[in-house]
Amino acid sequence: MRIEPAYAVRRVAFAAATLLAAIIMNFLLPRLIAGNPAEMIASQTALGSAEVADAIKKQFGLENDSLLYQFKQYIVQLAHGNLGISYFNYPTPVAGVLLHALPWTLGIVLVSTLVSYAAGWLVGIRGALKPGTWFDNVALAVSFFINSVPYFWIGILLILLFGYKLDWFPMGQAFAVDYDTLSAAGKLRSIAYHAILPTVSLAIASLASHILVLRNNLSRALTEDYMVLARAKGLSARRRTYQYGVRNAFLPAFTGFMLSLGHVVGGAITMEIVFSYPGIGMLTYNAILNHDYPLIQGAFLMIAASIISVNLLADLIYPFIDPRVNLS
Repeated sequence: MRIEPAYAVRRVAFAAATLLAAIIMNFLLPRLIAGNPAEMIASQTALGSAEVADAIKKQFGLENDSLLYQFKQYIVQLAHGNLGISYFNYPTPVAGVLLHALPWTLGIVLVSTLVSYAAGWLVGIRGALKPGTWFDNVALAVSFFINSVPYFWIGILLILLFGYKLDWFPMGQAFAVDYDTLSAAGKLRSIAYHAILPTVSLAIASLASHILVLRNNLSRALTEDYMVLARAKGLSARRRTYQYGVRNAFLPAFTGFMLSLGHVVGGAITMEIVFSYPGIGMLTYNAILNHDYPLIQGAFLMIAASIISVNLLADLIYPFIDPRVNLS
């Protein structure tokens, strides 16, 4: 399968236009939040001194209230790869703050995404192959229930049960208080131990949609004409199911899988807040509370760029997975 150059150019141009729109919204949304970061910093460090607030405004380029002027400065700095200096982590650059939080989010969300997809595919395949059985009915009922509740609710329930009642796992944070005194192996065990509940929470919260999507796709694929033809040709039931049915049912789910990977960088903001987990989500939440414009912009730009990039990648490699796609 060969990708037509015109198709690739259109997809890249669309991705670039989407990124530009995201940059504009990324600049405007933080400035719609009521309050002034310079005055907030001054109130916390200099008893609200107007002179200190004016000095902070000048230091961070906020002395000119014109949004057009600030947007021009933002684009110029962005073109040079500079995301700015975090107001509340001064003088640490925004890029440094984001890179410090990124591994925590990547760890729990990547693992939870892979686990939820693997479990969702297994349950969905079995349910589609044996519709109407007790297993299929229970899986559907549980999936619809999980799909109707918010992410943070699952996290809170797991904390109450396994953290508070049973005391099997910690109720928050990413490592133990004596982390710095532990050996390298001890540090890894502490990180893994504290990541169990957040990872399981995210996996359960996203499991339902994977089960429903793959079950419906496989149920539809098993009734297609090519399955009837394969049976007429004398192919075994196992070969028909897995080589033709499951393979074709996977193709639509591939797009959803790529979209999930695109959200890895953003993470689950509410889940990280529930567990006080120091990832991109918790960082973004604190940045919003502190009116840290550069950090808010940097975090949302990272999330938007990751989603757009993965969508573009999915558009470009999907034809190689499904040659039936017409790209002319």
